[in-house]
Amino acid sequence: MNHYAFTASHMQTLPVNLRALIGKFFAGSRWQETCDFYNALPERYRATVCFHAGLKKRHAVMFLHEMNDADRECLVNALDELRKAFAKYRRHEVGNIVYLQRLTISERKSLFMHAGLTASEFNQPLWRIDDTECPWRKTLLAAIRELIALFDDAPTILTAIKPEAYSQN
Repeated sequence: MNHYAFTASHMQTLPVNLRALIGKFFAGSRWQETCDFYNALPERYRATVCFHAGLKKRHAVMFLHEMNDADRECLVNALDELRKAFAKYRRHEVGNIVYLQRLTISERKSLFMHAGLTASEFNQPLWRIDDTECPWRKTLLAAIRELIALFDDAPTILTAIKPEAYSQN
């Protein structure tokens, strides 16, 4: 299944009539689904998404509609990146090391942050994850499972654009 993140730059490329159609028939439900998904996240999960988006800690306690356009766009792009990184199919039949190697550095940092681990653990060799004596192994594997489960429930289309923006030129 394809997933999409819709931002202001995408909207600006659309012809005015198509933008009006999307605004009239689809924007409201897409916006509501995105808000419902993000706003329902526990603060810890929001903190992970905000960290990945490069936003401040204060953003983790804000609702999506309370953020300004630029912050909302960063957040929706981060949700989309994390959704792709923690998609179930990427974890299917691969070992822990291979899975971690497939993540970008920023995705891996977000994972370690979500797990409550520090730079010290992050800087350890990846093979440590398969070492049963590794003290943070279970914590990291639990965080992977959490993020996979979280993004399995994400809307197909995420949007950073409020419905009323479609009628503006």
